[in-house]
Amino acid sequence: MKKTALLLVLALCLGLLAGCGGSAEGEASVQSVSMICGMGSVGLAERFAGVVTAQGETEIKADSNSKVASVKVSVGDEVTEGQPLFTYDTAQTSMDLERARLELERMKNALADKEKEKAEYEETAKSLSGEELKTYQLMIREANADIVEQKYNISTKNMEIDRLAAALKNVTVNSPVSGVVKAINENGSNDEMGNPKPFMTIVQTGGYRVKGYVNENNASALQMGMDVLLRSRVSDAVWHGTINEVDWNNPAQGNNNNYYGGGDDTTQSSKYPFYVTLNDSEGLLLGQHVFIEPDYGQDAVADANTIHLPSWYIVDADSSPFVWAQDSRGKLEKRSVTLGDYDEMMDTYVVETGLTPDDYIAFPDEGLVAGMTCVTYDEGNFGGGDMAGFDEGMMDGGMMMDDGMMGDEAMEDGAFYGEGEVPMEGMEVIPEEAIAGGDNT
Repeated sequence: MKKTALLLVLALCLGLLAGCGGSAEGEASVQSVSMICGMGSVGLAERFAGVVTAQGETEIKADSNSKVASVKVSVGDEVTEGQPLFTYDTAQTSMDLERARLELERMKNALADKEKEKAEYEETAKSLSGEELKTYQLMIREANADIVEQKYNISTKNMEIDRLAAALKNVTVNSPVSGVVKAINENGSNDEMGNPKPFMTIVQTGGYRVKGYVNENNASALQMGMDVLLRSRVSDAVWHGTINEVDWNNPAQGNNNNYYGGGDDTTQSSKYPFYVTLNDSEGLLLGQHVFIEPDYGQDAVADANTIHLPSWYIVDADSSPFVWAQDSRGKLEKRSVTLGDYDEMMDTYVVETGLTPDDYIAFPDEGLVAGMTCVTYDEGNFGGGDMAGFDEGMMDGGMMMDDGMMGDEAMEDGAFYGEGEVPMEGMEVIPEEAIAGGDNT
């Protein structure tokens, strides 16, 4: 027992010594001022993934009652408006038309006979009474019902004849638009929902638009007519556009079983496609992936050296403003700053003195104390530096984000965790030094 007690005391002492060897003040996470202010709208602008598409697609359906005789174009061909695309086989249509005309003539003769029969019943009934009259009145009503039905059949047959006659006149189907042939469905296959695919699809030329998805949880972030910015994923290029359509009637179902661990409808969320009309598409490529974010004026031309710091990083902005900053020894300190103009739209202050773009600051909270060891988070933790492959490799290659979606699907649902951005709320970021040291905790 004494030996056991001695071992416990030694273990306790070693634990205390180990604790004394660490930082008594704790640690504080700090982020570079240049990274924070480089976004302009940090915390305000959500990002959505988008892809550059053609201005539109035209689907051409073939007449289900006619057989296609020949196709005049191939996939990938450029076509102009009015150009022949395919022709119908008229042999069967001609036979159907002749048969329909014969049936129509027979129906008209049958109608004439029924009307004559009705007239005879009516003439005979004039000289009858009692039970015989009632019998003939019933026969007249039945004859009248047959006449109404026959007239309806004749009307339907006339419409069929008109359709067949029009088909013989429109043997050749011409392109309604100029564009590129995207697909030809000669085998009559169906889509994944079991619906017949169009016979031919033409991608219209003459301009681009951008398609993105908004999740049901952040649908309020986008509205019709809203101005948006489109940012390249590989450069600093920016384009401007306007949301001209949000398709609330055709949701795409996103399965979140991998995230929630369930399989019923409550573990799924819907996302809706929206479309952006571009002010200028110069430099964009068909199929290019971009980021879409609401335009709050964050890209307005400004002095590159001016610091526009979000107000939530500033303590006592109205009296004695200061920020929690990293000093030259890597410790946390209170640093007084001089504030300039306030931008109500962006909720930012111009910092005139006290900070430089190279400084690191912490988000203020009650747990911060001067002297804490600063742990820095910069571009290396968000897709740049030694982790340059994070954005493409993790976001596109399999990192699970937002609603359990993977890669671009997560971004399409409104995740905004890319280069130069703060992590989503509730997401813990592993320090770069921990990654380098193999700490997977």
